[in-house]
Amino acid sequence: MDLTERYIEAIDREIENVRAELARDTIRLVNIKSTQGEAVPGAPFGEGPRAVLDAVLEMSAEEGFHTVDYGVGVISAALKEGQPDLGVWLHGDVVPEGDGWSFDPYNAVEYKGCIVGRGATDNKGQLVSIFHLLRIFRKLNIPLKYNPALYVGSNEETGMKDLAGVPGNDDAWGFCNGCTPPKLSLVPDGSFPVGYGGKGGIHLSIKSKLPLNGITLSAGRKETPGKASAILRTAQVPADLPECEVVPFADGVEIITQSPPGHSAHPKPGGNMITQLMNLLLDYHLAAEEDRQVLEFIRAVSLDITGSLFGIDVETAVMPPLTLAALGIDTGEDGCPELRINIRYPIELTSKQIVSRIGNVAERNGMTIGFVNPGVNPYLLDPNWPVIGKLNAIANEVTGEDKEPYTLSGGTYAHRLPNALVYGMNGCKPPEDFPKGTGGAHGIDETVSLDRMQRAMRIYARAMLALNDMEW
Repeated sequence: MDLTERYIEAIDREIENVRAELARDTIRLVNIKSTQGEAVPGAPFGEGPRAVLDAVLEMSAEEGFHTVDYGVGVISAALKEGQPDLGVWLHGDVVPEGDGWSFDPYNAVEYKGCIVGRGATDNKGQLVSIFHLLRIFRKLNIPLKYNPALYVGSNEETGMKDLAGVPGNDDAWGFCNGCTPPKLSLVPDGSFPVGYGGKGGIHLSIKSKLPLNGITLSAGRKETPGKASAILRTAQVPADLPECEVVPFADGVEIITQSPPGHSAHPKPGGNMITQLMNLLLDYHLAAEEDRQVLEFIRAVSLDITGSLFGIDVETAVMPPLTLAALGIDTGEDGCPELRINIRYPIELTSKQIVSRIGNVAERNGMTIGFVNPGVNPYLLDPNWPVIGKLNAIANEVTGEDKEPYTLSGGTYAHRLPNALVYGMNGCKPPEDFPKGTGGAHGIDETVSLDRMQRAMRIYARAMLALNDMEW
């Protein structure tokens, strides 16, 4: 047995023995409600995300790691003093929990080999896994030629402004604008084996040119992402209106529809709560005739998960196809509904082309472009880079699979960092008794599997040892 094999054997023993600590620390972090909040001094993305950073800094100091707070909502904890060479990037912020949970989203529990709570698999379980792996490397005094570090950000879910910056906010000038990134970055916010590129992301809205007649629409609010409602200034609705809740009030009714919230990178065929609400308004003739064009267009957009309605469903060679997700509806004081849309697009398109084509089709249907948030651009690294091949082989060896490197649909820190690869960890494997469609990232009763966490640690341990013998 050579030296590397002996190190792997010792590391694997430690990983098996650390399961209770993985559960404990994941629960600790999940119980911090770290949705984005109001910026305050020292906490540009709210006190919740800041509390996660503080907890990780405390844990890291106890282990003797070399910590840095960059003052922008990003921290690092390195094995050695000085500039890190390898950065493993996690985030402590989470999306809102929404309705329909069977478990308390911020009072996490261990259930059948999983930790259940908001952020368990996106991204706090991964964070804890990497933290404890570095702790094991330190405990075993494994010599590395480079300096690995855990990086934790606090705005990955809502724009990655911790890396890109927020104009006018001195606490959020952005890591990438003034700090030195590591030579190589790995991002566990995905799946094994290796992601070497990612689709672009754009968030925009289309708004009705005219107000609706006696209807106020709302959908996908931050606190209730899977809920849609229509307030009608009339009480004339059928008594048997299906698959909805009807709430009467003094001068009208509210019709409420719901669907399980999910990740916007993976919209489901058949639509969501917006589609359900439009079906009721249109199929039961609850809306005025002059409002039908706009409502029918909103319904069509909510069903169009490929972008074919707008002519943006282009052929793509190396990336997954474009996806379009109707996220929500806001109705302003002018009474005009505004539909919010998220698009993940391959490298064959630009955000400018997307906005232009959507604007042209919207104009023909009584709507116009509202706001445009460009988000991130698509990116690609060279799939023949030897580091990619080595990491891919290690992941396949441990998982027992035979997968090729891939490009991903979701947005991660890899979009913003140089020489960054998505590497694992696909930690979500809900218990078998969970209802279908629950347990996933951004979903109801989000889970992270302790088995998957330990598997990811084994993969990362072998990768870190392999990188010790490579030029990169």
